[in-house]
Amino acid sequence: METKEKNGEKENNNKINNTESSFTKMIYIILLYVFYLFGGLFNERLTKTEYEYIDEKGNKNILKFKYPSISLFLPSILSFCISSFMLKNMKNKYFNSKMESPISFRDKSIIGILYIISSFTAQTALIYLDFIVKTIGKSCKSASIMFIYFLNTIPFCNRLLKKLLNNNTKNEDKKDKILMKDVIKVLMTTTSVILFNLSSSSKKDNKNKEEQSSSYFGIMILLISLFSDGLLSLKENMIKNNISNDKKYEGYNNLLSWEYMNIFSFFTLCFSFYQIISNLYFGNYTLIFKVILDNKILMKDLFSYAIFDVLGQSVLYIFLGKYGPLALSMVTSVRKILSISISILYFGKPISFPQSISLLLATSIIFWEIYEKGNKKDIKTKKNE
Repeated sequence: METKEKNGEKENNNKINNTESSFTKMIYIILLYVFYLFGGLFNERLTKTEYEYIDEKGNKNILKFKYPSISLFLPSILSFCISSFMLKNMKNKYFNSKMESPISFRDKSIIGILYIISSFTAQTALIYLDFIVKTIGKSCKSASIMFIYFLNTIPFCNRLLKKLLNNNTKNEDKKDKILMKDVIKVLMTTTSVILFNLSSSSKKDNKNKEEQSSSYFGIMILLISLFSDGLLSLKENMIKNNISNDKKYEGYNNLLSWEYMNIFSFFTLCFSFYQIISNLYFGNYTLIFKVILDNKILMKDLFSYAIFDVLGQSVLYIFLGKYGPLALSMVTSVRKILSISISILYFGKPISFPQSISLLLATSIIFWEIYEKGNKKDIKTKKNE
């Protein structure tokens, strides 16, 4: 009887713990969606809104915000402060506070530079492209991984990538294979981006040829961002594998996300600060700072984007540490669909028939990835059982 009662108590406790964990997980997901959705909306507002200002002669003028270094400067300060605090606290809690970072200075420089290229090109692409095109393009990581895979088949490029990524691993037996499904995903994404972009370009007047050509320039910048993302994820996997194999840093993977946030924000802060100072010295940023100080709407948009973006990143890394990368990737996949939907509704974008086909292709790719990740999760849980 006593054993039955004890077992019943254990089952009840397990049920309570499961409901509590699922409730907290749901809270994290809601916060993640809210922060990133608002961050995305304010980011799009920054690049698409025409801000009014009064010049020296007293005339009203319009300014379009095309300054990625300024929009990334404030979030990088906040991110660096939060990640430094979290990293210090977690090191004191789980490890020795004086313990050196498992990531070498060279590796930090590599991932820092790759992140700068990725974030600045993505932010610049938003000036020339629609937010939806950027979201669709960035949603398919297979494109960049495929391109890097094909580069690895060329001996010269293979050696160049090894030197660039500081790859000293001797075991090269396991090589990533590009499957037919990856090829289909890339083709679907490319078709979706081209279809949406061509349709939006055809809506514009023939007189506005400069805007049409700038959208193609935006796609080129987006491709650079995607390629940098591919190299960055490749390097992150190398670092993760090296740390996992080192017994000294057992359990350090929980801190790794905060360390990445710290490195990325530090490099972004340095680069954006350098850009702002150099542009102020040459007089290129004099007008924009005057407009920021005079225009309260622009200032509000800048600060709102910075706060929501940093809060979104912080929740993302907490979620990653608690529930793992598989659960996070499924949540972020759904977030992309919500971002596209809210962008259309909030800004009242008219969607043509070719664009609706483009969006259908994009959402089907995202749902395909969610389905694949769900299967992986099921296989993992069955193995653990």
